[in-house]
Amino acid sequence: MPVIYPAGTPTLGNTKVSVATAVAAIAAPKIATEVNAATSVDISCFLYPAGWNPTATPAKGTKPARLCSTRTQEQFNRTSYGMADLQYVYDPQGLDTAPGNEAKKALVPGTTVYLIERIGLDAEDTAYAVGQKVRVHQVLLGEQIPSGDRTDENGEFFITQPVVYVGAGPVDGTLAA
Repeated sequence: MPVIYPAGTPTLGNTKVSVATAVAAIAAPKIATEVNAATSVDISCFLYPAGWNPTATPAKGTKPARLCSTRTQEQFNRTSYGMADLQYVYDPQGLDTAPGNEAKKALVPGTTVYLIERIGLDAEDTAYAVGQKVRVHQVLLGEQIPSGDRTDENGEFFITQPVVYVGAGPVDGTLAA
C-alpha cells in the first residue's frame, strides 16, 4: 500500500465570516439575497482569532454495570456546541454608522443572526461563489462590551460579545445562487 502524504490547507488568512440577518435554507445560503444582502456584513477583518472559535464537546457516560462483567463500558451522549465570545474591532469615537463600526452595527444585542463561515480560501481576495462549502451558525447575540488592554503597546479597542447557538448547532452547507 502506498503512503499518501496530502497537502494541508493553510489556516492563516483563510477564514471568511459574514453576518446575515436572514437565511431561508440554512444548508444553502443564497449569495445574492442573503450572504451579500444590503443588510449583511463581511466581518472577517473585524474579528480577532480569539474571538472566533466555534467548538463542540461530545459528552461521554458510563453504561450501568452488567452482572456478568468485571468491566464497564463508555458510550457517547449529547454533543454540546458552543462559541467563544466574539471579539471584534470598532471605533469607540465613531457613530455606529461610521466606517469601522460595520460589525458593531450589524451585531445588535438581543437579535438572532446567521454567521456564515467559509474556510480554506483566501478571506480577503476570494469572493463568495456558488458551490463553496460553508458552515452556518445561527446565534443569539448578547451585550456588546467595550474592551481593550490598555497596557499593550499594540493593543486596540474592541468589543467582546457573548453568543449562544439557536437550535442544535452549526449546519454545514453549500452556497447557492
